[in-house]
Amino acid sequence: VRDRLGQQVIASMTRSHRVCNAPAGVAALDTLGQRLSAAAGSTAKFKIIVVNWKLLNAFAAPGEQIVLTRELVENARGPDEVAGVLAHEMGHGLERHPETALVRVVGVSAALEFMMGGSGSTIANIGLLLAQLNYTRAAELEADGHSLRILKTAGIPTGGIGGVFKRVAKVEGSATVGKTIGGYDILRTHPQSAERAKRALDQPPYPATPALTDADWQALRTICGAAPAQKAEP
Repeated sequence: VRDRLGQQVIASMTRSHRVCNAPAGVAALDTLGQRLSAAAGSTAKFKIIVVNWKLLNAFAAPGEQIVLTRELVENARGPDEVAGVLAHEMGHGLERHPETALVRVVGVSAALEFMMGGSGSTIANIGLLLAQLNYTRAAELEADGHSLRILKTAGIPTGGIGGVFKRVAKVEGSATVGKTIGGYDILRTHPQSAERAKRALDQPPYPATPALTDADWQALRTICGAAPAQKAEP
């Protein structure tokens, strides 16, 4: 039921955006997904897709399913950042935050309607509702804890997710907060992002290797087609 629910959420969320499927990119994403899934300790391997969407974001859906957007992948400063975002979204999945959010947004009756095979207008737009939902502060902190654990277990540096949070903190303090594309936040606001960045960057050192090889990283960046040149560090 959770898997079916996640598929419905993703179909609703991405109905106007194709799934990117360049073979080399899909293989690189699968390599990274397997590495992180094994470290997460989930009984199910996370299913991850990239959609051709000019929106900077990532979403966890019910049933251990995750959507990355093309904009997020192409704007990442390296594979460790993508790994950090995925580990964070896996944290939401492990805690079943998407399922909790679903019930909170549409109510128990609508959730049950879907589980019984319903197809009402509320159910049809479930993904659109969840994509605009910010998790609670407690949920974000729970996902943070999982992400740091997953990265350490996988042997991937935490500097990637730390860098993401540093840039989110800058966005939160800028005039771009609240700007939307098609009703969606360009970047989900994260409470206390500066502190979260510090937590990730202050992790004790441990044996780690990059999330992907250079070749696999370039393949992932072009999973949706030709990607812009890698941005230099600020």
